[in-house]
Amino acid sequence: MKKLILLAMVAIASVGMNAQTVKGEGSLMGNIGYQTNYERFGLGVQGRYAIANNLRIAPDVTFYFPKDKVTGLDVNVNFHYVFNFKKDGQGFSVYPLAGIGMQNNFYGKESVEIDGKEVEIDRSNSTKFAFNVGGGITLPITERSYLNAEAKFMFAKDDNVSIMLGYGYRF
Repeated sequence: MKKLILLAMVAIASVGMNAQTVKGEGSLMGNIGYQTNYERFGLGVQGRYAIANNLRIAPDVTFYFPKDKVTGLDVNVNFHYVFNFKKDGQGFSVYPLAGIGMQNNFYGKESVEIDGKEVEIDRSNSTKFAFNVGGGITLPITERSYLNAEAKFMFAKDDNVSIMLGYGYRF
């Protein structure tokens, strides 16, 4: 019975579904989130620009706060294919995403014990390139502002998932 009700809800929702993002539309979004591999919180900004009626490019930069003397900075360029679920001009949109990214980690000075002796490790950094896949959901608040939730898996040497919540403004 539950499956039948779920199927009916999906069928009703898909009647109003269409892929629609107006070419040339842009927005800017601030977000907060969590990176699973390093278990740290971050702040970011994402720009969005519709390059076709249902396809947009979305570059973003996220700063991850230090944890265990490791600070992060991720730079990504993703593509979104937008599906709008609208009824009477109200609704939400969902999108799968795919793109590329660069994970940067900065390691601070650290003292470690090796064979009973304390050794100080100097500062260092690492940069890894990643392939991103994921998706998100956008809920409009007003005609110009919206809330967004996004999760993406970054395939790199150190795979991780980034989960972000944001507030954006269309211009």
